Amino acid sequence: MTNPRIGLFIIRAWIEPGSSSPLRAQIRRTTDVSHGFEQHMTVAERESVVAAVQAWMSEMLADSLTREDNPDGLSDT
Repeated sequence: MTNPRIGLFIIRAWIEPGSSSPLRAQIRRTTDVSHGFEQHMTVAERESVVAAVQAWMSEMLADSLTREDNPDGLSDT
């Protein structure tokens, strides 16, 4: 039996007054908290935040399917 993996995605958002694109969002993410944060980024568009969340969720789901198919982590090849 494999240990459950826990991901973490943190968004810290703020507004920069006077900017033509005032939204700022700092993103920190990992698909496994035992490895610490795997990626840090700062973005200035709402669509970039949404895309980052969707990509992370897809990665979490893809990794979970791989773990279910190969619970010992070994590849089929």
